[in-house]
Amino acid sequence: MIRLLHVSDLHFGRYSVPAQVEAFEAFAASGGAWDAIVVSGDLSQRTRTREFRLARAFLDRLGAMAPVLVVPGNHDVAWWMAPLGVGAVGALYTRYRRDISDDLEPVLRRPGLTIAGVNSAHGLRTYTLTTRPRDLSVVGAVRRRQWKHVARTFEQTGNDLKVLVLHHNVLRGHLSNRWGLASRARGIDDAASTGADLVLCGHDHEERVEQVQAAGRRFVVSTASTLTTRVRGHRPASFNVVEATAGAIAVTVMAWSAEGRAFAAGTRREFAR
Repeated sequence: MIRLLHVSDLHFGRYSVPAQVEAFEAFAASGGAWDAIVVSGDLSQRTRTREFRLARAFLDRLGAMAPVLVVPGNHDVAWWMAPLGVGAVGALYTRYRRDISDDLEPVLRRPGLTIAGVNSAHGLRTYTLTTRPRDLSVVGAVRRRQWKHVARTFEQTGNDLKVLVLHHNVLRGHLSNRWGLASRARGIDDAASTGADLVLCGHDHEERVEQVQAAGRRFVVSTASTLTTRVRGHRPASFNVVEATAGAIAVTVMAWSAEGRAFAAGTRREFAR
């Protein structure tokens, strides 16, 4: 069995809940052996140095427990440095690269497992624009070359569990009714084209676990919520636990209990691979 811990949208800063972060770390430490811990973006709230340094310390503690793969989120990008590509484009990720990782699209390989990260947080660019002003700098994008790069990575992995990680939600949010990617529903077909068995994402601050059929194949989408006060619909903060065998993928949502000051198993969904 392959076991993954999936958390997203920590937003270290104003909205972070330290008790939830501590409880998550306690769960990670006591939950047995993890093949990997995945953090799908938005480690900071406003790309401030203090926020990234808190995130760096968090990742270091997790790294002592298991291999960690992390990708940036839209809150980790200083989009105002190059709006619409005008300005210092390289400065968009300066603090993220300095404190978190210089690799925006990491790949993690373990026995029977390949995890490929893709950067969907490009700031405010022409290809992230939608007809909704509130989407400015919020909506993400994955370029054609990025999808193809992930597909090539997975082509070399044989029968590994193939896990694609990006920040923005691939499925439209139930509560927000918003797509994470500028390509909207086309992003589902694009994700399918990579050959992924499992997609891990966040961004929408609402948990969701589904199996999707697209482009002639099926895959599981694990959308993790947030460990902050900004959860949609007044739902509890949560993260996801993934357990995969040769024949099935199961995802359990671990929901925050304010009374117990701990996370407890909530909804569990299992799908055939």
